[in-house]
Amino acid sequence: MKESWGTSAAECTLGRDENDGSEHDSAQRPGTRRTVPVSRPRRAPTGLERLRPLPSVLRRAGVATLALLGPIFAVLYFLTVPDGAWPAILLAQVVVMAVLAVTALTYSRVAVWVGPDGITERGFFGSMTHLPTDDIGVILLVHTFHGGGADTLAQLFLCDLDGNQVIRLRGQFWSIRDMALVCETLGIPLTELAESVTTKELLTRYPGLLYWFERHQFSAATLSGVAVLAAATLFYTGLAAIGVT
Repeated sequence: MKESWGTSAAECTLGRDENDGSEHDSAQRPGTRRTVPVSRPRRAPTGLERLRPLPSVLRRAGVATLALLGPIFAVLYFLTVPDGAWPAILLAQVVVMAVLAVTALTYSRVAVWVGPDGITERGFFGSMTHLPTDDIGVILLVHTFHGGGADTLAQLFLCDLDGNQVIRLRGQFWSIRDMALVCETLGIPLTELAESVTTKELLTRYPGLLYWFERHQFSAATLSGVAVLAAATLFYTGLAAIGVT
């Protein structure tokens, strides 16, 4: 279900209250091209409210991964133990577990720090992005359909004065409570699309708000397919090298 809070986009201008004396009401339409450099701090801020992504995402991913890899490695051990080739499978398992551990650690380091003067995000790959409150042109809340059904997920976009998306909180990873806290702490009025939209509709209306793989889905799917094919080829080659084919 859609959980609404804030002001409908049809009822307000994109930016701050036009009576507060600021220039944010001149912000451009969200989703335009970036023209202003983004601040990339090297260290996390101190003394600010720290928000973390939903831990349930990591738990579900861990359970799904173990459910997938457990039977695969069990079969490989069954095939390789009789002829003594199992150490190669053990090495592969250690490498896979190490990659999964690093992924989990990286996810646990993702965070958002928010205060009256601005918001800072540390992304999945460790890069830091800072957006001062004075440089925020609009905070846009959008509810998008997902899973092919009627369920929706909230997405919060923080855009600069040119309407470019700088920080994005997706409902898959952040709670509505965290999104509300961000808006409350920054003290900037929220703009909310009155109706829920599909990702395709959001792409049509505000293409600059989405990531590159969402804007270019065919290219992203092609690259993913090539990566999966390459991994499968390497895996099969490794099995053939130890006589398991």
